Amino acid sequence: MVRIERTSQPGDRIDGFVLAVGRKWSLVRKTMDGGFLDGYAAIRTDDIKNVRPDTSFESEFTRTLPEWPLGLPELAEPLDLDNTERMLRCLLRPQRLVAIERKKPSGATWIGVPFALERKQLYLWEIDPQARWHREPFGYALRSITAVLVDNHYQRALGAVAPKCPDEAMTPPWTGIN
Repeated sequence: MVRIERTSQPGDRIDGFVLAVGRKWSLVRKTMDGGFLDGYAAIRTDDIKNVRPDTSFESEFTRTLPEWPLGLPELAEPLDLDNTERMLRCLLRPQRLVAIERKKPSGATWIGVPFALERKQLYLWEIDPQARWHREPFGYALRSITAVLVDNHYQRALGAVAPKCPDEAMTPPWTGIN
């Protein structure tokens, strides 16, 4: 288990187990307080500032969980961490919440269901912290994304109380997300 500091998110760290490293992205099985598993994070490899081993009890506790040994998440395609668009095609699922972080503003996270993945843009149909869906999708430049978070406890809780996605979000016009 390691603690990862990133240049794009000063003061914020990602704790977990590195599962794979590519030319552009690294995939981490995240942990939260106590060593409990908390989804996956794909983070830009060149955004990693520092990696230190975790010396707490949490690493040992994680090894007692039924999910041990840790593996890759359920993927739509074989894992590709060398290209942003291909990494997103691997991790994203229709109608499943995903979170992204961007270079600026630091500390902000955008959550939604993937709507479209087009050249140089990811469109999310976003949901706010009060579990209200936005009226239309919003696009993010792929080059601005520094982290992609899937299947964490916050997303599962938000999805459990959120109303059904808008019909338009259920049938995106573009089928690039498997």
